[in-house]
Amino acid sequence: MGLQELWFGAIAALFLGFFILEGFDFGVGMLMEPFARVGIGDPELHRRAALNTIGPVWDGNEVWLITAGAAMFAAFPGWYATLFSTLYLPLLAILVGMIVRSVAIEWRGKIDDTRWRVWADIAIAAGSWLPAVLWGVAFAILVRGLPVDAAGRINLSITDVLNAYTLFGGLATAGLFAFYGAVFVALKTSGTMRDDAHRFAVWLSLPVTALVGGFGLWTQLAYGKSWTWLVLAAAVVAQLAAVGLVWRR
Repeated sequence: MGLQELWFGAIAALFLGFFILEGFDFGVGMLMEPFARVGIGDPELHRRAALNTIGPVWDGNEVWLITAGAAMFAAFPGWYATLFSTLYLPLLAILVGMIVRSVAIEWRGKIDDTRWRVWADIAIAAGSWLPAVLWGVAFAILVRGLPVDAAGRINLSITDVLNAYTLFGGLATAGLFAFYGAVFVALKTSGTMRDDAHRFAVWLSLPVTALVGGFGLWTQLAYGKSWTWLVLAAAVVAQLAAVGLVWRR
């Protein structure tokens, strides 16, 4: 294994860490309003309780993304330049969504005004849903392959960016993040809030597992290698174990 393979593995590990840790943050933001609407009692208390679960960690989790981007720039500047110049619109949308979400989380409780909190809640939801979907779309595009010419330019059509496979990837990541957001809230709260979050996790578990499993199988059959069957099997086992623990409670 050479230096390039080591760097590539390190970058992959950084992105994986980001998706695992920031994924449940996105999920909590995606489900914050549903938690408030189905919960017993004051909806505002449910919203605050949901946000409080990620309060100590959400900004730290984003460091994984910054480190992954810096590692790409340092180790593979050509890859970094080609990728970010080609996919700048979806990546810009992801960054704008994350910035808006961060501002809304930080400032939601600093202005005592109902209308301000409503707009902050909308920003948190939009800033969670948008990256959750677009990250899946972006990585599905990479897995599907990019047509790079000899000059390092990529010419993409709209069907290369938005097609059944990439949209399926976006739905899969959004569903997975929502499921793990519900699980995280159930682990970090108590009482009726915990019961509501657990109920959401149960509702989401089977559809999300089918969605993620279908996307993984499609990826393996269309673009996989013989050794990636092991990766798919490990991912399926991990997801089924999580679903089993949710249903056993």
